[in-house]
Amino acid sequence: MICAGLTALSSIFLAMYTRSILPSSHGNFYELYAIAAAVLGGFSLRGGEGSIIGVVLGTILLQVLQNLVNLLGIPSSLNFAVSGSVIQIGVLADQEYTAFRKRRELMRGRLATAEGRL
Repeated sequence: MICAGLTALSSIFLAMYTRSILPSSHGNFYELYAIAAAVLGGFSLRGGEGSIIGVVLGTILLQVLQNLVNLLGIPSSLNFAVSGSVIQIGVLADQEYTAFRKRRELMRGRLATAEGRL
């Protein structure tokens, strides 16, 4: 019920923003921007990690990156490349962080067993 209400409200805002309700004028890769903002905000694509504040900060950072692309004179068609790169870097960072955490837990387990034997 809450999800449906928020979807309706966001649809109204999108229609006001684009000044159109034609289906061809909507869906301009907004899901890519949402995923990039979530990854920038600290969400793991595997699920279970992240916060609302992180998503808000990720959205702000993504908007700053897109404005930076425009200010540097880079063609606006590369905004999608920037968003895709952000997602790719976020996925790689998440994988490395998960591997680091597993190695650290493994080392702690080994140290605990070594201390238990002494």
